[in-house]
Parts: sequence; C-alpha cells; structure tokens
Amino acid sequence: ASNWMSAASLMGLAGVIYLQGYQALAYVIGWTGGYVLLLVLLASQIRRFGKFTAPDFVGERYGSSLARLMAA
Repeated sequence: ASNWMSAASLMGLAGVIYLQGYQALAYVIGWTGGYVLLLVLLASQIRRFGKFTAPDFVGERYGSSLARLMAA
C-alpha cells in the first residue's frame, strides 16, 4: 500500500488540482477510488498468503521468482 499511496503521490495529486483546477479532481477521485477498490479486493488474499508486499504475493501466488521480479 505504501508503494501506491505514498506521501509524494498525495502531494502530487494536490499539485495537479492546484495547477489544473477542479477539473483535475476527477483524476484524483479516480486514483483514490481505484486504490480503495484494489485494497478491498486484494487485501484478504494477500493476508491469506501471509505476504506483506505485492511482489511477494505475486511470486507466491504463481510460484515463480520471475513473476516476483516482474511485479517489483
């Protein structure tokens, strides 16, 4: 989660709104909504596998170090 929704991302999104006005709010809502949807859909699976990062989860799920490397 920290990889996708870092402080830099949040500050960057605020900067987009500042520079482009309220029409950029659609982008911010989509970004945040997508993140929440991903969290809801994947959190239980990641927890079930006992992994803490997305690359570890992908590597364990597909049993491949190459998949883990590609997800990183």
